[in-house]
Formats: sequence, structure tokens, C-alpha cells
Amino acid sequence: MGPERGSRRPGQAFRPDVQGLRAVAVGLVVLGHAHIPGFAGGFVGVDVFFVISGFLITGVLLGDTAAGKVSFARFYSRRALRILPAASLVILATAIASLLALNPLRGKAVLLDSVWASLFAANVKFGRDGTDYFSDAAVSPLQHFWSLAVEEQFYLVWPALLAVTVFGLPALLTRLGRTRRPSAPAPVPRVRIAVLLVVVGLLSLMASVRETAVQATSAYFSTVDRAWELIAGALLAVCLPLLGRLPEAVRSVLTWGGIAGVTVAAVMFSSLTPYPGSAALVPVLAACAVLVGGIGAPRWGANHLLGRRPMRFVGDISYSLYLWHWPLLILAAAYAGHELGKRQALMVVGLAVLLSVASYRWVENPLRHSRRRWAGTPSGPLLLWPVTVGAVVLLAVVGQSTGPAADTAEPGVYTAGSGDATTAASDPTPGAEAAGPGEVAASALAAEAADPIPADLQPPIDHILRDRTDIGDCSGYLKTQSQICQYGDPHGSKRIVLFGNSHAVAWLPAVQQLAKAAGWQLFPVVKEACDYPLYLSGDPNNQCTAWYQWATQQIAALHPDLIVLNGYNADDGWQSALQQVTQALKALGKQELMLSDPAGATAPFDCLQQRNATLRTCLSPDPQDKIDASRTEQQIAAAAGIDFVNVDSWFCYQNECPSVIGNRVVYADLGHVSITYSKHLAPLLDPQLHLQTR
Repeated sequence: MGPERGSRRPGQAFRPDVQGLRAVAVGLVVLGHAHIPGFAGGFVGVDVFFVISGFLITGVLLGDTAAGKVSFARFYSRRALRILPAASLVILATAIASLLALNPLRGKAVLLDSVWASLFAANVKFGRDGTDYFSDAAVSPLQHFWSLAVEEQFYLVWPALLAVTVFGLPALLTRLGRTRRPSAPAPVPRVRIAVLLVVVGLLSLMASVRETAVQATSAYFSTVDRAWELIAGALLAVCLPLLGRLPEAVRSVLTWGGIAGVTVAAVMFSSLTPYPGSAALVPVLAACAVLVGGIGAPRWGANHLLGRRPMRFVGDISYSLYLWHWPLLILAAAYAGHELGKRQALMVVGLAVLLSVASYRWVENPLRHSRRRWAGTPSGPLLLWPVTVGAVVLLAVVGQSTGPAADTAEPGVYTAGSGDATTAASDPTPGAEAAGPGEVAASALAAEAADPIPADLQPPIDHILRDRTDIGDCSGYLKTQSQICQYGDPHGSKRIVLFGNSHAVAWLPAVQQLAKAAGWQLFPVVKEACDYPLYLSGDPNNQCTAWYQWATQQIAALHPDLIVLNGYNADDGWQSALQQVTQALKALGKQELMLSDPAGATAPFDCLQQRNATLRTCLSPDPQDKIDASRTEQQIAAAAGIDFVNVDSWFCYQNECPSVIGNRVVYADLGHVSITYSKHLAPLLDPQLHLQTR
């Protein structure tokens, strides 16, 4: 007898419900990226894709090994035909469109991203740069290629590891030497493979949880921290014969439970969710439940909904849709000069669907199913990769050779002990108006009047990103300890400690200038990418917590006469955490002073280069929550009995914050005061610190 009506045999090659699950995954990603309300956690669709990929690819590999076939060239040629044509088209089209739609410097930065993307190393590039996946500032239209990079890096290792596990290394080498006939079929040691996957998967998951708690931005792009998601799908493929024995009722429940789990994650998660880490277990296990439950197509399962023709259609074009939607959304917003509204975003998504259908029909399928001789050989499709990489590199070289060079230089670096800053930014223009509320007011009014951007900007536009203080090993960034570096007057009789995160580092040029003039030693004790709640998390594996415990010991050993810290109010619980840290630091020094956190402005590198930009283009409001936060910071300082300086008037006038004050660019990027403006504020900071009279 055949299978029961409405059921399928476990292990059947094509499963319509898997295509439907692809549709769910890409739909969540697209809606999340388009900022459609209710889908803030749409990024979990990528996790679903990882599980599906691990499941399907491992199934293919197991079929090859069971038949005695060991051909890595054949495997990678199939991957090349599946991945490269559409990916290469999108990379080239995006690079060209970026040169046309973005400002020249940002467009050339995308050219560099295109090379990394073509090499399937985009995750390395964005992870190395400290890119925040959830940030809306200066987003690369090729940022989404990080997930393809993770997959391809995983598949550089997994086929070989699987083959060694199945055949053993000596037998594998013997089989690789046979070129005419495939080896005899052999039983697949599923238990051995499953044990390997469980061990490696758990190690990857543990690394993901730890790295997410310590440095979530790099964990998000890490192949090591994401491998367990692909391994989860691979484990399902290995255990398929056993899982297929589950009762039909159980499989039906699993399908609906899996769909519910993915939906809950997409709706409940947001940019505030520490991710991937343990939170990624929700969409991963939910996707696994759908795949397991869909075995044999249970009659009451969600597989029948997922397998409907519209869902299968979206699943078919899901790869192209994933590739096209992101650059279209980013470039459309850049061209418009503002974030897209809901209606505009949906129109762009509609365009992405049309391009995806065309790409699927005329690029993906023709090459993937090509009967040309070169496509039928193991080595032929592999030549696509160097060809496409060469085309991308050629475009990047040609594009970089025209117009201003992309700003890829290092930020301004303060050399410990010397007190000097090496930066592309010039000193303030001689004779320019002194820093003060009058200058800020005049600049805000000029911005309101849409005055033109000054021709003598300091720093020049192509040097803005460099004009950010970077003290190298003197900072605890990505570490739990750092060098204790001396600035100011090396022979000074008094000591000042500058404490905090990257916002405190931005004050170093001004404080350094005043400390040196007053004969004080200056010691920055700082760690970027931390806030006050993280100092007190209680988790010994958290870098911020471990660094804070070390930092307080160092400050106590320095016996400072004055500790200067910056207020920082980004995350929940900052009020009580700031209060506790302030009290703890007060006990370590003779005196303490808190600087309020200045209002962040529009990223000047981008807004100053928008089409038809004026000073008004880069004018941003001082939000009410920021004003309220400064008042709270002042109350915390008063309760602790320490001095407080509200710096809002140095940046904003009547709740309007210009990005250019005088002829100086205020911020090097979103939220970090430039070296140029920090030095310019030294005369205003001087009477607040009054180092000469302490």
C-alpha cells in the first residue's frame, strides 16, 4: 500500500512547505527592513534561512556520501551556479547606483563594500568596522551580504568535515583519487555525524551567548557565533529517518507551534533585544519545529498553508528578493534625503518584487539549469567566481580613480604622553568668533535661514570621519583592561582622571589642552561601547562589567585630585546606574565633576553632502527626552554633592542644534564631538574645571 492520503514519505526530495517557510523568512526580513510597524524583529527571518540552508544542503551532502560520491568540485560548482549569478548582478548594480545616488565619498565607500561582498567576506568587513546592524546611520546598501558570507564560510568547512566523519581521512583521500567511477555506496554513520554536530553546535551557541553579552555588534556578523544555526538544520537532516517516525498528530502540532514561534519572535524582538545569543534560540527552534513537523505532510499541519502556490512563488524568488530589497530601500532613502514613509517603503518593496521576478526568471534559473557544456563540468561554474570578483574589482578601481577619495583613514589619534593630536582637521581659523552661546545662536539662526554651508569648513568634508578622537591602546575598547596613559603636563603635581565611554573620549582634546596649560597630569580611564547599566550588570563575562571593576582599582591607585565623567543616558536603568557609579567614583578622588551628554545631531558626513544641502539640511532638534535627561543628570550630581556642567547651550539654541557652528563641524559622526569642536570648547570648559585654582 502507498502512503495515507494527504501524507508524504519522509525524506522526499521536494517539500512545498519548505518553500513556504522561505517565503515567511524573506517576508519578515523585508517588512522589518522597511520599518513596517509590528515587524521590528523581522531580522529573525535570517535565522530561519540559516536553518533551512543547513537542512537542505546537508541532505544533499548525505545523499552524495551514501552513494559513495565525494566531489567537492561538484558541490561547489552547484553552489556557484545557485549563488553567484544573482549576487553578482546585485553587487554590480548596487555599486553603480551608489555612485549615482550617494554623495561621492559614500558612494566610493560602497565600492569597497562591493569587493568584500564579492569575496563573500562582508561579515568580516562589517564586524571589523564595528558596524551596528540596527543603526540607521551611514548604512551600506550591501550590508545584507553578511548573511551570504556566513553561509559560504560555513560551507567551506562543513562538506570536508562531513566527508572525513563518514569515510575517515585515509579512505577519503583514496576516494578523492578515483576520477572515473564513484565509490561503492556505504552506510551513513548518522549517530557519529549527529554527535559531531551536537558538540560543535553547542560550542558555537556558547560562544554566541558569551560574545553577544560582551560585544553584540561583532557577534551579529560572526560565522563562529552563527554556525550553530546552520548546524541545527544540518542535525535535522541527519536525524530525518528517526524524526519521520513521530506520530502525525505530534508533527501537526509542531508545524503550527513553529509558525507561532517565528511570529512571536518577529513581533516581540526589536533592536533592543541582545542578539543573536540565547534569543536566537526562539526562531531557530521554531524553524526546526516546522521542518520536523512537515515530514510526511501531516494532514492537519501548517505545511498545507505553507505549500500553497502563492507561498511557493514567494519562496521561489526569496533569494533574489533578499538580494534586491535592501539596496533599493537604502538608496531610495538616500536619494529622498530622509527616511522613507510606510507608503514609500512599500512601493520600493513592490519594485524589489518585480526585479526579483525578473532576476529569478532571466538570471537565476537560466544559469542554474543551463545545459551548456561549461555548466555541466565541475570546474566550469567555479570560474564564475574569479570572473565576477574581477568585474567588481575593476569597477571599484575605476570608480575610486575619479573624484575625491573615499575617507578610509584612521580617526584622529592622541599619542599618550605627548599631548599632541594627529588629525586631518586644522586648528580653528584665526580671528574666528570665540566659542560661546552667541556663536551657537548665530549658527542656529543661520541654519534656520538655510544659509549655504561655509566653504572653509573645519575639518573639510572629506576629513570629517577622521576627526574623532582615538587613543588606541589607552582605551579598553574590546578589552577588560587597557594601558594607563598619561597626558597633560608629565611633571604636574595634580592629577585629573577622565572616565567614561566614547562620549567621554570626545572631551579629551579640550581637557588635555586645559590640563597641560594648568600643569596637571591627565589620565583617561575609558572604554568605548559601554554604558552605566553594563558596568553594574553583575555578569563577570561581560566586558563592560569586568573593565569597570578593573578601572575603579586603577583610579584608586592614581589618587586623582579630580575625576571628570560624562553623563550618558542611552539605555533603560541608566539613572540608578549613573547614581551608583557616581557615588563609587566620588570615594576614589578628592573632587568629581559631571558633564552632561550633548545632544546628538544628524551625521554631518552624510547630511552636508546631500543634494542641494544647506545649513538647514543639517539642523536637528534637541529632543525633549534629552533635555529631561540632562535635568536628571543634574539632580543625580546634586544628590551626590558633586559639580555639574550642562553643556546643552554649547551645542543648541532654543532647542535647535546645528551641525556646523561657526565654520566648525560639531560631530565627527552620530553623537561623537569632533576633535576640532572639542578643542574649540576648551575656553568654555576652563572656568568649569577651574584647574588653575583647585
